[in-house]
Order: sequence, then structure tokens, then C-alpha cells
Amino acid sequence: MREAFSLKRLAIAVVIAGAIYGLAVGIGSALYATDNMPTGATHNDCADYRREIADEQGIDRTDVPQEEIKQRTETCLEGHVLTENEAFRSEYLFWSIWPGVICAVVFLIWPVWTRILLNQEAHDDGEGGGKHHTPERA
Repeated sequence: MREAFSLKRLAIAVVIAGAIYGLAVGIGSALYATDNMPTGATHNDCADYRREIADEQGIDRTDVPQEEIKQRTETCLEGHVLTENEAFRSEYLFWSIWPGVICAVVFLIWPVWTRILLNQEAHDDGEGGGKHHTPERA
């Protein structure tokens, strides 16, 4: 476990997260500076219309006509418009953090995950495995 969370590995993870975040903010900044910032809503801004329609009509969710969901969603999307500042702040400054964090976490846990898989494979092959089993390095 020490190997996965060494200071060097942690520093690399921070650099990975920073690079991904920087790339996203850079793209957002370029879009903002060139007045090409998308300001429309996404499906995340709208309610769960399948559930809403099912509750209103007293039917099962699987029986809700797709056309009704589409109509409500289109109406919702037309009604949500962000300013360029709001879009830049929310989409590029805030939500851009998550891809970098996720990649950094995967980078940090990868050695542990690999060791677990190799131990499982060794155990399945009848070698015994165990928590102190480490594969031979080339």
C-alpha cells in the first residue's frame, strides 16, 4: 500500500489532475474569449419527465410514450439559457475538476488494484497467492 501512496506518486497524480483541469479551463477560456461559449442547457438541467408523466397519468414508467418525454424535455431545454459567465463558471471552472480528480485517483490506486488482480490470478492458478505475493519483475 505504501507504494501506491508515495510522495512521488502523489505528486504525479496532482500533476495529472492539474494538467487535465488546465486543459479544460484552457478550452473554456478560448471559447469564452472568442464568444463561442455554449450557453444552452443540458438534460441534467431538466426533471425526470418519465417519472413525472407516469405519476401524472397513473401508469408504469415503461409505458410512458417517448414523444411526451421528448416534448417536455425540448420545452425545458429551450427555457434554460445561461449567460456566458455562468456557463464558463459552472461548466469549465467547476465541473472540469472532476475528470482530473478521477484520473488522479485511478493513477493512485492502480498499483494496489494490479496487486490484487495478480494475487487473485495466482490463487486461481493454484500458486496460493496471499497478501505478500508479489510478481517477479523483469
